[in-house]
Amino acid sequence: MPSTTNRFIVAVAGAGKTREIVELALSDPDRRVLIVTYTNENRSLIAKRVIERAGSTPANIELTTWYSFLLNDCARPYQRALTGDVGAIRGIDFQAERNQYVKSTNTRKYFFDSRYNMYRDGVSDFVCKLDAAADGAVIRRLEHIYDLILIDEMQDLVGYDLEVLHLLMKSTLSLVAVGDPRQHTLSTNRSPKNKKYRGAGMVDWFAEQSAICDVEHRVQNYRCNEQICRFADALFPHLPKSESMVTEVTGHDGVVYVAESEVVDYVDRYHPVALRYSRAFDTAGLPAINIRIAKGSTFDRVLIFPTGPMREYLTHLDPSKLKSPELLYVATTRARFSVAFVVPD
Repeated sequence: MPSTTNRFIVAVAGAGKTREIVELALSDPDRRVLIVTYTNENRSLIAKRVIERAGSTPANIELTTWYSFLLNDCARPYQRALTGDVGAIRGIDFQAERNQYVKSTNTRKYFFDSRYNMYRDGVSDFVCKLDAAADGAVIRRLEHIYDLILIDEMQDLVGYDLEVLHLLMKSTLSLVAVGDPRQHTLSTNRSPKNKKYRGAGMVDWFAEQSAICDVEHRVQNYRCNEQICRFADALFPHLPKSESMVTEVTGHDGVVYVAESEVVDYVDRYHPVALRYSRAFDTAGLPAINIRIAKGSTFDRVLIFPTGPMREYLTHLDPSKLKSPELLYVATTRARFSVAFVVPD
């Protein structure tokens, strides 16, 4: 029977998504829990939070990354059903791309490079086909090992990853996924599968799974003040608005513009953390953090060196013309009190 305890928690920035994952994992010591996230950095962050709360990692909790989960828990145990060789899969090739003219019926060339490493874009696809070829053995094995699977940073999962999630949600396992489509700055793969559900479209995909999964929205933002929340919300007008829970006032709050000639004076006065798109950006000699790396961080104040499209948005405030609203959302919502944009004099 399908589980009735599947949930997708759509949480705005500052809502405490990682805290939610940790609390759920620790809530029942008799429940076998697997925590999955995309990056090694986030896995380390969750592990640290678990240890801070429990003193150590409880025996009933396992932490892994998405690709380690796909490879070790899903692909390898029953690989013979597709490869014919129980020890065929060596690892994952994160760099190369398969020949686009190879048909999926050619398992060897479609999914693997010359050294039998799996192409990253095909791992989830392989797992789905493997489960079908093995008469559901992949998912049944997971049902025997775990009771609850928790997925953090859900917005990073794309392509056939969603098909794997569908298989998990139809099983007897309970699955809780937590994420923010507004912060879709990374992707697990480049597969065109389910392209329309990337980013903010992920909410639509989960809504279509309503028979086996509930969607919850968490709009309380415990990081950003009201002015910053309003600016960030405007980037995604079709999603629920956030509710700032920050009441502290510092005398320099909200969103401001800083002329290029005044950047040094502004930094000396307010000591913001500088954010940029990449190392190629001129930051007036100031140390800066790339926006993607800053995701998950909290600072009192940030100073953003905007890209050209970001500057255009600051002029017309039309989110439909902004190609990467996720990056601007992440940059803006790192700040508790003030966000400053560097603009031409």
